Amino acid sequence: MIRLIIFFMLFPIVVLANNQTVYYEPKTVELIGVLKTLKFPGPPNYTNIKNGDKAETGSYLLLDKPVDVEVSPAAKNSTDNPPERNVSLIQLVVTEKNFWRQIKEGNKIRITGTLFHALTGHHHARVLINVKKIDVLSHQSGQDNKQQLTPEDRQFLKQQHVEND
Repeated sequence: MIRLIIFFMLFPIVVLANNQTVYYEPKTVELIGVLKTLKFPGPPNYTNIKNGDKAETGSYLLLDKPVDVEVSPAAKNSTDNPPERNVSLIQLVVTEKNFWRQIKEGNKIRITGTLFHALTGHHHARVLINVKKIDVLSHQSGQDNKQQLTPEDRQFLKQQHVEND
């Protein structure tokens, strides 16, 4: 009986701790977070800008809440998009010129698009989004301490040799 009481006392905590699950392409997702600009070493060695690697600067969404990313049921035989857990940082792939004026460091934004997994050395987050729509929710200074990288994303960035101040 005591075990049952303890279980029901802890059960709401477990339920609240679960991340939202979103799906890779072709599903469309909507994500909210703060826009960050990050710099990584690129070619030829992808290890150190000071030692001659080209700097690759890109736009990233630091999510308000981490998500779990799963293979879309429509593409369950795909091996290009492995599941990822506890994702807090997503790299933006922006093909529409008019979106660039909305991409400002520190803006709180809602992005609509399709997700795919990192495939090349130019992909500096575990998950990327092909941006279809950007809504600016608020203009911020970029110093928002509410958003934190998950341990999984910190480890990935360490492997990517992130070079930001």
